[in-house]
Parts: sequence; C-alpha cells; structure tokens
Amino acid sequence: MKKKEESVTSNDKHQKHAALTRPRYGDYGRVELGILGTSCGHIQKLAAALIRNSSPGIGSVYVDADHKEGDQLMEGKGSADSLMQSPGVMEYRDKIVYQRLDMRLGETSVFEQREWFNRQDLVLINANHFNALHQVLVIDPAKPMEKKLHKLTDVSLILFKDGASEIPPVVKEHLEAWQSIPVLKFDELDKITRFVMEFVQARVPKVNGLVLVGGNSTRMGIDKAELSYHGQSQKDYLLQLIKSHCEAGFLSCNASQAEEWSGRYPVITDKILGLGPFGGLVSAFMEQPESAWLTLACDLPFLTGDTLAYLVRHRNPSKLATAFLDPKGEFPEPLITLWEPRAYPVLLRFLSQGYSCPRKVLINSAIELLQAPDPGEFRNVNRPQEHEAALADLRASKNEAR
Repeated sequence: MKKKEESVTSNDKHQKHAALTRPRYGDYGRVELGILGTSCGHIQKLAAALIRNSSPGIGSVYVDADHKEGDQLMEGKGSADSLMQSPGVMEYRDKIVYQRLDMRLGETSVFEQREWFNRQDLVLINANHFNALHQVLVIDPAKPMEKKLHKLTDVSLILFKDGASEIPPVVKEHLEAWQSIPVLKFDELDKITRFVMEFVQARVPKVNGLVLVGGNSTRMGIDKAELSYHGQSQKDYLLQLIKSHCEAGFLSCNASQAEEWSGRYPVITDKILGLGPFGGLVSAFMEQPESAWLTLACDLPFLTGDTLAYLVRHRNPSKLATAFLDPKGEFPEPLITLWEPRAYPVLLRFLSQGYSCPRKVLINSAIELLQAPDPGEFRNVNRPQEHEAALADLRASKNEAR
C-alpha cells in the first residue's frame, strides 16, 4: 500500500507549513517515462533493452509490479526460508557488484520512493500499473486503451506495434496535440533509445551561480566581500565572473547584507543560520530546487574564468556534484563546486545526521572529481597579511604579463 502526496488547502485546519518552492517530482523521480498500452511482458523487455542500450553513465531504474510473489506471501505460501514471510522485516545483502534491499513494510510513500531513486537520471515505469510524469504510448491492436486514457497526461512518444499504423480515434480525442507527438515503430530500438537519451538530455538542469559572501570575516577583521583585488569589490568581481558561465548569478548573504544590497544585487538570503557555506547552499536550493548551483567562496582572488569554464565544460549531471581536487590532491575542494539538484535532499540527510560540512558530503558521495588546470587559483585569503601578500603577487603577475 502506497501513500500518495496530498494537497493541503487554505481551508484545512492548522495550516502552518511554509510556502516553499517544490521541485517537480513524479511519484518516483524528476525524469519519468511510463510505458503503457501493451502487455507487461513487452513493456519489461522494452525497458530492459533501453537500459542496456542507454548512454554510459546514465543512471536508470525500472519500476514494475510483481503480484505473484506478493499474493503467495499474503496467503502464507512461498519459500519458508524467505525473511519476507515476516511483516515489517527488511533484508539487505551486499552482492559484491550490486546491493539488494528487500522490504516488507506495511506501506511506503512517494516521499520515500523519491529518496530511493534520487541518484538515477531516468525512471522507466510500467505505466499499466503506476502513474508517470510522461508517457510512451504503445498502440497495440491487442490492447485497447479506452480504460486507461486517464493515465495519458503528457504523452512524449507513440509506438506502433504489430502492424498498427493509425492512432485510434478515442486516443486522438483524448490527446489534444496528438499530431505533434513523434511516432516510431515498437521494434525500432535504436531510434527509441535515441529519443529517450535526447529526452533525458533536454531535462538536464540549468546552472546558476552562487557567490558565498555571508560570512563574518572574523580573521580578516573587515568584510572580505568588499576587498578589492581587480579594481572592484570581490563580490562584484566574482558575481560578474560567475554570470558569464551560468544562467544567472546571486550573492549568498545574511539578512543585514540583503537589506543593504536590496535592489542593487541579486541575493539569496540565508534561511538556515549558523551553518556557513552549507547553509547558503541549502538556502539556494530552497529558492530554486530545479537548478544546479555553482558555488564560489568570496576569498579566491586568483580565480579566473578559465577555471570556471573548465568546471562547467566537464560537468557530469549524472553525479551529485562536479568538483576539483584540492591543491594537495587529497580531497574535493568545496570552495568551487557545481552541485546538482539531487544534492539538495542529500545535504539535508547529512544535516539530519549531524554534519554540516560540504567537503564531508563530497567525500562520501558519488561525484565527478577533476584535476584543476591551475590549483594555485584555489589560494584563499582570510587574514590581513594574506591580503597584502595576494595584492603583491597579483601586481607582480600583471607586471610580468606586460
């Protein structure tokens, strides 16, 4: 039994939830394709073929129902050795090259399911059984669609099977824009695979930039965001730099800074206080959970656009994040990292277990780790003497370039 996501209206009593921006999820993930209109066996074979033929690195999951074993367990039958004979039991097994988790729980919710599949780029669903955000409709003469029209909410592809060559009138009547939907044959696997890969690629999230300037600058004694290394404040310099490589750029700041800069700078005000860059990143996801976020610390005076371009060019949206190794070549460098939307729930998971360190998240997650073109650009400046030394080195570098 699965619990669905329910809406709470303003007429409901005790409405105290905040008006948060919600990512667009289906019951299982952000990118769903449900296949329906033919037998479950044919759907299973098509899904398996698509997963095998998909581009390397694309994480896929297939969702289906298996009533036979469930019915046996309900009747007290099935293997006597199976731990699934006992309600409320979970069994985890490390199969060396894969892991298996069986659960016999009374009920699960869509919120749990989304967590299970957070790492996957594509959720393929047997839509004969379950709903999906988008559908692949199979026109199969042996399987009329009259009783399943309500499942056709956003058809992305139509497949003709077993000699079918026309979309049935009842389907045309239900689909207002049926003429614009691409059509292929069910056995044209290469073309179907290409369509699915393009479908996934078209939904790769945009990248926004976030300059982290909300700290107290205790060691420097003055606001590091206001220091000038390139003829303008560091916040202005980095904001301009990041905008040239992202859809949009924002300053991550505290409430007093947001009030001071209101109307002059695009800002994201800290919503979770006392957690430094971690809180700034979570606050950005709270505002735009559908976006990827490229974060920059404000104390990087040697950072260039070439390094940002390299990071964006080598982005792997199938990972939790794309990051550089630190100058010592030991750990991910959290000062400049491109975080995918899938990082949002993971950050909250780490927080719930008592960790608020972005580097800890990177070390313990599946990320794309890059060698920086010039690790020297990650030299950060936190103290007055470091500030003076950085200015001297930048001046010397400019003189050498002349």
